[in-house]
Amino acid sequence: MKARTSGTRVCVVGYGAAGRLHQRLLGELGFDVSVADPAPGAVPPAVPVFDSVEGAARRPVDVWSVCSPTATHVATVAQVLAVDPAARLLVEKPLCRAWEIPELTSLLDAHPEARLVVMDQYRHSRAMALLRSMRQELTPGHALRAVRVGFGKDRRADIAAGRFVDHDYGVFGYEWLHMLALVRGALPPETYDRYMGTDPQACALQVAIDPELTSTAAHERAVADGVDIELYSTIVGPDPSGQVEVPTWFDLPLAADESRQRHVDVLAGPVRFGLDLDPVTLPRGTRLPRNTHRLTAEGPGLRREWLIHDSPLDNALRWAVATLLSPAGPPGLDLRGAARIGLLAEAAHPERPVGTSRGAHPGLRPPSVRT
Repeated sequence: MKARTSGTRVCVVGYGAAGRLHQRLLGELGFDVSVADPAPGAVPPAVPVFDSVEGAARRPVDVWSVCSPTATHVATVAQVLAVDPAARLLVEKPLCRAWEIPELTSLLDAHPEARLVVMDQYRHSRAMALLRSMRQELTPGHALRAVRVGFGKDRRADIAAGRFVDHDYGVFGYEWLHMLALVRGALPPETYDRYMGTDPQACALQVAIDPELTSTAAHERAVADGVDIELYSTIVGPDPSGQVEVPTWFDLPLAADESRQRHVDVLAGPVRFGLDLDPVTLPRGTRLPRNTHRLTAEGPGLRREWLIHDSPLDNALRWAVATLLSPAGPPGLDLRGAARIGLLAEAAHPERPVGTSRGAHPGLRPPSVRT
């Protein structure tokens, strides 16, 4: 689906790190971009700036890109719908906090002409599409044995500067939804559905608890339809507390000045597929150019490697605008990811369940919203 760019007007609501990124990329893709933020800081001179959603709505807006903090997403969506009841909304992840799901669905039900999609960049990764194709080509007839996804970054300097601290979800609020998107891309749809229906408290879950940051690392292990599923993430690099060990499949080379790692490990029959997503460091320390990803396949008598240049974020932005403006509209809104990270956070902190009194509870599986 190709997005119409020239003349398409996108208003970015919230001009923090995500908003600045959206404004830059949407502008580079050819969209007519404006910004709504009461205190945006430095904005490129050619970009119109408004101090409120109401002000931004005085000029026509085709798509609203909601990049305000997660805790304000529902309120921001409500503000947009108040001035544009048939709004087309692109909302950054997480869409909302788990206990806000009923409020959000009620809001959308009250505005049946509105359309909403969530920024889910890794569902639009061409590198993941190549992994699926190579698995079908190289391991026909072999069962899928395991899917493992890990994201790591040392965020301590950012957190110390007050850039982002998630006290609602801890480690599950940073990269976990991205990892779920990659798990979804690797599993058959029915297996992914069964995995998402599992109770996190019934899975093998290790979490590094932190009194200030809620949690800093987590490793989840589950089984669905005979497939081993693992997700691992850290926001402090290798866990200094020793509560969660780095899985052996995630022990990858890093450049000297880099802490970010994004890795997918898939076992099918005798073949292991490994996908390193940008940023990628080769075994001898060479850093690949930005938006370059590395896919490998190894098995008996088999060793193949591909380098893929691709921007999942650009892909996702194009797809979001195109599907929001298409006559058919976007697919149903899947809220299971937002519910699941709430359940994982509760499993990590049973003494203070996240949002229990506000609607989140073990086994919650919110329905898709018709958009």
